[in-house]
Amino acid sequence: MIKGWDHEELTVLLDRAYQGDDVAFGTLYRRVSPMARRAAHNIVRDTHAADDLVQETFYLVLRAVRSGRGPRDSFTGYVLATVKHLAYRYSKSESRIVTNDDPDMWERHTDPVQPPAQAERATAAWASLPPRWRSILWLVEVDRYSPAELAAGMSLTPNAVSSLASRARQALRTAYLAID
Repeated sequence: MIKGWDHEELTVLLDRAYQGDDVAFGTLYRRVSPMARRAAHNIVRDTHAADDLVQETFYLVLRAVRSGRGPRDSFTGYVLATVKHLAYRYSKSESRIVTNDDPDMWERHTDPVQPPAQAERATAAWASLPPRWRSILWLVEVDRYSPAELAAGMSLTPNAVSSLASRARQALRTAYLAID
């Protein structure tokens, strides 16, 4: 149970969410997401991955609620069980991923026509991203995989992969523009 909330308040909000009230679901999200984020972070130990898992969790829960098969009694318990399941599945899949942080490899793949100052800015912006964001950008933008092709291997839905790639692109853009 969420501190300061009684069972009736949660039930009313959940009933309203089942009736299509997005504001009620948003209220549930704001109240429960910090708990879900802590639970995910305790498992994956990566803030960005935990945030992605919480987003994926609430997407799945909202989809379940809209289809009439989501939680009926314990919204918080349902969300926490879902985020933990996704976090363990993510941790299992991450243990099989091999990363390459070899700077020479990145240099071979940069555009030699780019002016040096821009190349340095791009490299610094790229290096500032978390490994998961660099990986998704490389897979989507360079290797040209679709979110649907990547979803199963990342233990995410295609929509979540697309959302992850979008957030990574925005972070790269922000980092690039922030470098003087």
